[in-house]
Parts: sequence; structure tokens; C-alpha cells
Amino acid sequence: DYWLSPENYQLNFQLQPFLILCVIAILLIPLQTSFEEYMFRGYLMQGIGVIAKNRWFPLLVTSSIFGLLHIANPEVEVMGKTIMIYYIGTGLFLGVMTLMDEGMELALGFHLANNLFTALLVTADWTAFQTYSVFKDLSDPKEAGFVEIIMPVFVIFPILLFIFSKKYKWTNWKDKLLGRVQKPLETNLDEIGQITE
Repeated sequence: DYWLSPENYQLNFQLQPFLILCVIAILLIPLQTSFEEYMFRGYLMQGIGVIAKNRWFPLLVTSSIFGLLHIANPEVEVMGKTIMIYYIGTGLFLGVMTLMDEGMELALGFHLANNLFTALLVTADWTAFQTYSVFKDLSDPKEAGFVEIIMPVFVIFPILLFIFSKKYKWTNWKDKLLGRVQKPLETNLDEIGQITE
């Protein structure tokens, strides 16, 4: 958006506060994003999957809960409930990545990069992250629409999933996204951690 509307951005860079922000962001944001990913794409998605015995229901439920947890963000009050499409869509994107890759590494990395970008590169007076970032967004948040909300969810995220599917050779989409979930086998361990019959 910077190249399309440079008038909407003001250089906000101040070296000392930015360096302090970098240290804090690099130390704390990985903890925040990792907690969210382990909670939603790890624990809840697997737990709900075992109960529902399928993959699609936990994907939709965890994506919706992930999005709804952002409803108290100031962006929702300023931009309206339409921004929830972005939050729920992002949760769905991260969930699809997790299921297709059969692991959380890509979702962890994407979520971290997204939040670091938000903290370090662009801030605004109306966002949850108000930091000493490089740029300040001066645009009217009430005018947000296609580029800020719809394009990431319905254009950019599908393109990224396509790229990842080629790079990581994802196959069997139907089974990985809609297939059945088997209850994990219970194992018994003896006092030294050996599996017993």
C-alpha cells in the first residue's frame, strides 16, 4: 500500500526508541505468537478434532475463536466488524497451513513475521500495536476495504497456499482438510518410562 498511496504514510523512525522496540519485539512477540499457535493450531485443533472425529470442524471452530479474540482490538471499533473477516480469515489460513503441512512451523513463522511487521514497520493511532515503528499510517481507517481486508484473505492467502503447496509438495488436500480423525492410542509407561502392554 505504501507505493500505491505514499501520502498515507509518515516517516516515524527514531533510532533509539526503534532499537529498544526491536529488542522488546524480538524477545516478546515470539512468545505471544507461539502461545497463540500452540493453543489454537496445536491443542484446541487436535482436541476438538478427537471429539468431532473430523478435521474441518476444528479448523472452522479454532479459526472463528482466533478471530473473535481480536474483537476487543481498537481496529474493530474504528474499522467496523468487517475487519473480523481478516482476523477469522487469517486464523483459517494458519489452520489450513498447519493441517496441510502436518506441523505448526509454517504457521508459527507466518504469525511471527506478521506481528513483527506490524510492530516494527507500520503503526497507527488506532491500532492495538502503537509503537515507534518506521512508518505511521495516516489513512482514514473507516475507508479500509478491499486492499486491507478482502485482498489478503481472498487473494494473497490463497496465492501463498498455492506457493507453499508447490514448494512443500502438499497432496491429498481432501483428506488432510476434511478427513476423519482417529482417537490417539493410549500407552502405559512403567516407572522408568518404558512402554508396557
